[in-house]
Amino acid sequence: MPGTELLRRRLSGPEPLILDGATATGLCAIRPEVHPGGGLERLSLDQPDAVVELYTEFLSAGAQVLRTNTFCASERELRRLGLTHQAEDLSRRAAELAREAADRCDLDPLCLGVIGPGTTSAHEGGEAGTDPGRIRGLLDGGVDGILAETLPSLRVARRIADAVRQVSREVSREVPFLASFSLTADGELPGGGDAGDLARLAEELDLDLLGLNCAFGPEPMDAPLAAVRAAWRGPLGAWPNAGLPDTSGDHPVWPIDPDALAAWCSRAARSHDLRVVGGCCGTSAAHVAAIAHALGQSGGATCP
Repeated sequence: MPGTELLRRRLSGPEPLILDGATATGLCAIRPEVHPGGGLERLSLDQPDAVVELYTEFLSAGAQVLRTNTFCASERELRRLGLTHQAEDLSRRAAELAREAADRCDLDPLCLGVIGPGTTSAHEGGEAGTDPGRIRGLLDGGVDGILAETLPSLRVARRIADAVRQVSREVSREVPFLASFSLTADGELPGGGDAGDLARLAEELDLDLLGLNCAFGPEPMDAPLAAVRAAWRGPLGAWPNAGLPDTSGDHPVWPIDPDALAAWCSRAARSHDLRVVGGCCGTSAAHVAAIAHALGQSGGATCP
């Protein structure tokens, strides 16, 4: 079954899909000499084995969806980081690595091409997310869908959605589009807007999934999720971070342990009829395994 049809069918299935863990957190654990602010995206070209190793850990733990290592892979972001890699080539390779890891395993995981909004403010246009080369690379690399995540505003979401659909038409390959937003402590978008605005945007863009991710940990997501679910009956997902890290030491320490996040994911999946659950910053393969166990989906892929 083509990836587009498979993703949409599984988003409407009886059980929520389990996301992989945090790419940056995992890569820094595997390659501690690489600083998270130094362009981890380049590892897809420079150290591909590390990326595949991380994907394999997530799949073995029970992840059913992989996200490409491309959150900051636009031309603008790569230049900001002092990297000379081309966004299209890097994004294509990142997607290929996700597919490579998936194809090694005995299950049938999905691969999402990740697009972050870049470092523009919530009130700016989010041009980094609209880079056509980056989108083309992800599609050429074989992703099953495009996920724009940690979005700060409705405007940025619209711009990325328009860019994805334009490139999809150019290459004659339509794919599902998923969009996930990061909210303030008050449960609103940094760029303005509330749950009702998100629901209306999801209808306007005909989103295949509306999500909330990152932010301040799992518990603060409960009220916004309930409000979004009351206004939006389509596929909904949530992948909070592991709380706010303590950065006083050499490495950040995240306060939400695997069992605590898993308990929240299990409860939230039932309460809000979530189609995708998982973790964002600070989450590891241990978090993925705990979530799978809590959802009664233990037993990850066998990846030789």
